[in-house]
Amino acid sequence: MSSDKILLEGIRLEIRVGTTEDERSQPQLCGLDLALEADLRAAGKTGKLDHAVDYAAVFRAVETLCAEASFGLLEELAEQICDKLLADFPVRKVKLRVRKLNPFSPRLNAVGVEVKRYHKQHKKRHHHQ
Repeated sequence: MSSDKILLEGIRLEIRVGTTEDERSQPQLCGLDLALEADLRAAGKTGKLDHAVDYAAVFRAVETLCAEASFGLLEELAEQICDKLLADFPVRKVKLRVRKLNPFSPRLNAVGVEVKRYHKQHKKRHHHQ
C-alpha cells in the first residue's frame, strides 16, 4: 500500500475560535499544516489532474469551512476539517496541525493540536497475538 502524501503547509486563516463569545467575536490568526495520505501513482504516471487530489480544491474546502462557522475549541475545528476532507476527497488519512498564532501569553509563539484521522474503509487493523 502506498504511503504517498499531499502536503499543504503554512496555511494562514483568520478563524473564529475560542471558549467564550467574546473570544469568538473576533477572528484569530491560525496556522494549519495538512498531510493527506493518498495513492498518487496514477497521477504520477499520467500527469492528469483527474487522477490526482486537487490541492487547490482542498485548500478552498478548508478556507470555506473556517470562514463559515465559529468553533469552541481547536479540537472541534480539527475534527470538522478532517471529516470534510475524508468525506469529499479520495484520501485515506488526514494529519492536521492547527495552531493559534497569537496565543494568550507573549511567552508563547503558538498553541495548538495535532490530529490524525482515517477514512472508515482504511482504518488500520490491529491484530492480537
